[in-house]
Amino acid sequence: MHPLFCFERLFSMDKADILMPKYRFRAVIDITPEDLTKMGAKAVGLDIDNVVAPDGTFRYASGVKEWVRKIKSAGFPVMLISNGTLMRVLPVSKYLDNTPFLHLSKKPSPRALIKAAKKTGVDITELAMLGDQLFSDIKAANRCGAIAVRIDPLPAKSLYPHYYKWKAKREKPYLEKFESLHGYGVYDD
Repeated sequence: MHPLFCFERLFSMDKADILMPKYRFRAVIDITPEDLTKMGAKAVGLDIDNVVAPDGTFRYASGVKEWVRKIKSAGFPVMLISNGTLMRVLPVSKYLDNTPFLHLSKKPSPRALIKAAKKTGVDITELAMLGDQLFSDIKAANRCGAIAVRIDPLPAKSLYPHYYKWKAKREKPYLEKFESLHGYGVYDD
C-alpha cells in the first residue's frame, strides 16, 4: 500500500473511528486461524506488553507459545511489533521460536505496521494487528488500513499501575460503544 493512502485515510477518519477496533478478543489465544481467515487476514502483527506477557515481565501468558506455533503452522506469518527496546523484544522473540520482530515501533505511527506487511509479503489491509491499547496499537492499525484487533490486557500489570488506570478510563467510552455494536469475536458486517 502506498504511504499516501495512509495519510488520506488518516484525514478521512474522525477521532472515534481511528480508536475503534474492528474486532475484540479476551485473550490472544482465543483467536483461531479460522477467525483470522474470516477477518481477511493473511499475516499477524503481535504486540507484546499485556498481550503476550505482562508489561515489562517475562512471565508469558499461558498457551501463548503454542498459539503462535498453531497460527504459523496454519500459514499465517507472525511478526512482533512492539514499542519496546531490543532488550525487551529479543528475549520474547526467542521464547516464541525466533518470531521476527520490529522494536521501537513508535506506535501509533503506522510505519512499523507497513514495514511488517512488506516483510510478511501481504498488503497492509491483510495484516491483523493484535494489541491491547486503543491509543497505540488500534490507532496505528486504523491509520494505515490494517485490521485492528483489540486484545483485552492481561490482568497482571506489574509496572506503571497509575498509567493503566488512567488509560482504562480514557478507553472506556470507546470500548463501551464497541461492545454495544459488536461484542467479542469475529462478527458479520
